[in-house]
Amino acid sequence: MNKIVVTLLFGFIAFAGFAQVTANVDSTQIKIGSAFHLTIKATASESSKVVFPNQQNIGPFEVLEQSKTDTVTNGNTIELTKKYTLTQFDAGEYVVPRLSVYIDEKNHQTDLFNIKVNNVQVDTLKQPMYDIKAQVGGETDTDKLWKYLIALLACVLAGVATYFLIKYLQNKNLTEEDLYRTPLEKVSKKLQLLDSKRLVLNGDVKSYYSEMTDVIRDYIEEVFEIPAKESTTSEVIQMLFQIINSKKIQLSKETVHDLKRVLQTADLVKFAKSEPMMSEIEQDRKTSEVISVSIDKAIPRFSEEQSQRVKLRERRFKKRKQMRTLIPIGVTVLLLLVTGIVYVAQAIRSGVEWSVLASNKSLYNREWVTSDYGFPTVIISTPEALTRVQMPQSDKEKQQSQSSVFAYSNLNTQLIIAVGTTAVQTNDSLSLEQLLKYKLEIVGKQYGAKDITYNAEEFTEKGVRGIRGTGTLVAQNFVSGEAIKMQYDMYVFVQPNGIQEVGILYKEGDEYGAKIDQRVIESIQLNVANPNE
Repeated sequence: MNKIVVTLLFGFIAFAGFAQVTANVDSTQIKIGSAFHLTIKATASESSKVVFPNQQNIGPFEVLEQSKTDTVTNGNTIELTKKYTLTQFDAGEYVVPRLSVYIDEKNHQTDLFNIKVNNVQVDTLKQPMYDIKAQVGGETDTDKLWKYLIALLACVLAGVATYFLIKYLQNKNLTEEDLYRTPLEKVSKKLQLLDSKRLVLNGDVKSYYSEMTDVIRDYIEEVFEIPAKESTTSEVIQMLFQIINSKKIQLSKETVHDLKRVLQTADLVKFAKSEPMMSEIEQDRKTSEVISVSIDKAIPRFSEEQSQRVKLRERRFKKRKQMRTLIPIGVTVLLLLVTGIVYVAQAIRSGVEWSVLASNKSLYNREWVTSDYGFPTVIISTPEALTRVQMPQSDKEKQQSQSSVFAYSNLNTQLIIAVGTTAVQTNDSLSLEQLLKYKLEIVGKQYGAKDITYNAEEFTEKGVRGIRGTGTLVAQNFVSGEAIKMQYDMYVFVQPNGIQEVGILYKEGDEYGAKIDQRVIESIQLNVANPNE
């Protein structure tokens, strides 16, 4: 099961590259051993470093030849073209995987291409044959992936743009009260703004002291809730001592005395035309800032003890911050939701079924796929096309026979369908029962199965010897780790030039698992290989 799951995961992980790299094939159907061409084109700047794939095999296809890179210059850009000649010697439906082309060390990936390798004509083939198609580009759902990535990026950018727009409008309409985060920030910025006016240097000492004390008085009025701007100096100091004592504020008497001295000096300058020396002015300016810092450290830090004016400013700040945060997030989430709804709607219209929501009932009722696999060919109908599984083989085994394994595994519905073919010379002495037991041993080892029950029935159909094995086994779920009892149904066909097998596993008691099993078995068609083939 691990090998099957890993193979499926690799199929889902790969995704298409961007527009700088394109690829196409010149045919979607070939005969066994025939060749087709895969062409990859990369567009980049003249200075770019472009690295094309260089490998002996591309997925299930053998690389017969690689052309030299053809370069066409167009202004500041170049177009590089490389052609690969590919072939496959087993009949079936295959996929040219995504290939990585590195442009300046950035990985760009090509599309997937479905290639059908036709075997010799099969009399029982019910599907009509069509002419080989002209050159086509890959058609994958991930062709639209870049559109959804751009949509997601646009949703995020819309949220960021909303944030800056709200912040701009808020800052544009802020009142003077809300321009500053805290009272200390307000008094500090206003004192700095006062210094920038250069009133003292221009000889206007009176205006300087008047504005400086207004800033300090407004600060005291805001944090202590006393009418400092309308009161005299003595009244301010008296009210300040009262509130310090009543609220037990840890403000030193030295700080209050320094404040009193600055306010008295300002009164003398304004009303008595006093002219302090430059050193006294600078000292009063520094004292004003020290007083504001000392008061800030001494005032209560708990919101219930703050002044009403400070509380209102804090609430307005929080409200503005919430708007800047919640509205952009809401816009982004809404746009992502709309994008998701559009994606789901398009997926439903295109018939996509998510594996998480899949059930064996939905698999049974959906439109099935009929394909041929391996050599000697087995034609079979399944809910989804089987995927080639790379099984470990020694060099000796590869020389003795050519084996192919194809499988579909759905861990959510506990369903496994597998087809295996081996091109090898056989004879009538080959024991079908021993062969079936050998196949079951491989299944048991692969799935960690135990408690395998065994029932076998041999038969002959149109000259082909066969055996059917049914029973149960206990396998471990690789996702949850729990033991699950599974039913298996295995058919093995033996003909002179090869062995063909079809196996189905599903959870015991699963009604639709049993119906899928029956439908798969009834769809089996064999390509009976002639000795001359």
